[in-house]
Amino acid sequence: MQRKPTKRRRRAPIICAVIAASLALLYCIAVFSPIPFIVYWRGIWIETAMTTADHQWLATAFMPGFVIDRVMAETGSSDIIGGGEFLTEANTSQPEDTDDSPGSVTESDADTPITEKPEETIAAEQTKPSGGDSYGSADGDILGLASMKVGAKDYAGNTISVVDIDEGLFVSDIAKGEFKGKIMLIDDPSRVFLGVTTKANEGLRIKDMLSAYGAAAGINASGFADPNGEGSGAELIGLSCSQGTFSGEYVSYYGSVLLTNENKLVVGNVTIWNNKGIRDGIQFGPVLVADGTAAVSGSAGYGLQPRTAIGQRSDGAIIMLVIDGRSILHSIGCTVGDMAEILLSYGCVNAACCDGGSSSVMAYGGEVINVNSSANPTLGRRLPNAFLVKSKKST
Repeated sequence: MQRKPTKRRRRAPIICAVIAASLALLYCIAVFSPIPFIVYWRGIWIETAMTTADHQWLATAFMPGFVIDRVMAETGSSDIIGGGEFLTEANTSQPEDTDDSPGSVTESDADTPITEKPEETIAAEQTKPSGGDSYGSADGDILGLASMKVGAKDYAGNTISVVDIDEGLFVSDIAKGEFKGKIMLIDDPSRVFLGVTTKANEGLRIKDMLSAYGAAAGINASGFADPNGEGSGAELIGLSCSQGTFSGEYVSYYGSVLLTNENKLVVGNVTIWNNKGIRDGIQFGPVLVADGTAAVSGSAGYGLQPRTAIGQRSDGAIIMLVIDGRSILHSIGCTVGDMAEILLSYGCVNAACCDGGSSSVMAYGGEVINVNSSANPTLGRRLPNAFLVKSKKST
């Protein structure tokens, strides 16, 4: 005699169908819903995935192409310049390519390239940063280091972790919402320069970079070719200048992050470097602060990432900021708008992003002091160059 199917067996197909329909509904809501909360986080997800070199599949595997294209079409562009009045008059040619130029390379693990407009269209819109040009105060302590104590709050309300009067700098811990990082202020901009790898076919880790130059501190700078996340740090992307020596090749999709011979930081759409009075610089972006005003807000198309930035106050003090990311337990990363907000709270007048992602690193006293997302957090990645701080002890 044939046995009748049990109730459990009869229910199984129904349960499976309900689960499948529920998942399909949730997927449609996540991908197509116009609810602002969902639109925001859908955009963050897509931007974050698409502005990495190796994890774009997190968007492309789950989101239709037209949805991704719509989100990424809103990526902010950099058609501004901060501190442009500090550049000297230029010729119409670029610096000649060096023999060791890396040629055409792919974008490293960082933000989406920026689209630039001719410098002439925006030069007239620029204004001079407020606060004067003085690099010192009556007692020479423009950072107020003498009154700072480790564990106390700095003037932006963050906890101080390092006070080094001998080296003219301090470091504070950034802890805001779901992200954490480090910010360093250096009193003398003339001591900040671009150090480069000393190896022919390989980059240097930040600790080795500090050691090679006898530097007190530093952060990563340029992007580099990074196929499958295994880049050696040797193939620089974009043009760079280290103490007057040019290397690399100019690319149109990055802006410029420059220090002049007068120790002024200039950021943004500087398309010609030759005869501009540039002593050190890289190509990257986006611009975060220009002439005392935030140049970005929110994610601006760049998602949540570990980030590195360099900025300058009107009194000349240099600001280095690194935000950790890609760790749910520690720090998920921040938006470019978050970076601009932090920098403005320290009086920054001009600032831009350096390379980000797993390259974001800050070192001081011979050690890495941020929790970076590289495979070797205590060492960081191999880098083509870094913005370094000359030690006062070696001068």
